[in-house]
Amino acid sequence: MFWSSKHLKDNAKDSQASEEMERDEELQRLFQRLRVFTHSRADRLRSRDERQRLTKLAMRSCTDEVVLQWLRKNSESDAFSKLTDMFDFLKKRIDEEEKKNHSDDVHITFVAHGSIRDFMIPASCYLPLPTITDVLLYSPWNCVSAGLVYGIATGKLRPQHRVFYCDDKKSCMIPDDKHRPVNLPDHWNSLKKAGAQMVPNITVSPLRDDDGVWKHFESLSAKHGPPGRNRIVIPFILPGREYESIPFSVVTLALSLVLLSSRLKATLHFSGCLSDHSTGPKFDRKYLQEQYACTIDNSWMTHSPEAFNDDTCCLC
Repeated sequence: MFWSSKHLKDNAKDSQASEEMERDEELQRLFQRLRVFTHSRADRLRSRDERQRLTKLAMRSCTDEVVLQWLRKNSESDAFSKLTDMFDFLKKRIDEEEKKNHSDDVHITFVAHGSIRDFMIPASCYLPLPTITDVLLYSPWNCVSAGLVYGIATGKLRPQHRVFYCDDKKSCMIPDDKHRPVNLPDHWNSLKKAGAQMVPNITVSPLRDDDGVWKHFESLSAKHGPPGRNRIVIPFILPGREYESIPFSVVTLALSLVLLSSRLKATLHFSGCLSDHSTGPKFDRKYLQEQYACTIDNSWMTHSPEAFNDDTCCLC
């Protein structure tokens, strides 16, 4: 009987100790969550303050009334939530490039996955400040691009090198040659020339290890030589965040702000797809055809083999 009572007391002590340990562990988890929350909240506040500072700087530096209205309307929107992160990402790259033997006028190729979706914005909003002199798009609207990065980055890709084909041989009955837009302009799509004309909202997302885009560029650079002086290539690579998307207009805004504190001015070349991924009604293709060019669904654009055989350079 004595042994049984002692045994019960020991069990009670063990149970009490176990409960106290569980409470301590729960408190530690709670404190950890509070630390993470506090740190995250502080980061958000710093990011918001920095975003407000950047948008105010953009407004003071902007001379285009259409762009100013766009900045005022979107400065506190979700669309601008990644402005600070994008500014930091691009500033690191531009700071490195500014140390190199570039002249003051450079060509920057921004490489990312892209699409168009949901609404339009004035083309001038892609050139919010004078530090970006033009933005050139290479794919027609609603078109996927393949293997163009090296040609764009080096300036060797010319309009006559464009080759169109169908990506859906099983269900699409339209032959490859019919995927080439009618009246395709003999120049690239200059958003500077488009001015205040409405163009689709472009969204971009980072490159992934498994998509082969950057590896293909590196392979061609090793074979044909890297882009030359005054040519900067920025791959949009964010490890662990490959599926995040951001408006391309926020990218160009961040870049134009970075360049404000740099000696560089840039023509920005976008290497990415422009297929229509709108969640609602698709864009009016007749309008897009009039603005520049627009392909039918399942259209891809690549280049002919001659693109890299010509050592001369075309920038427009």
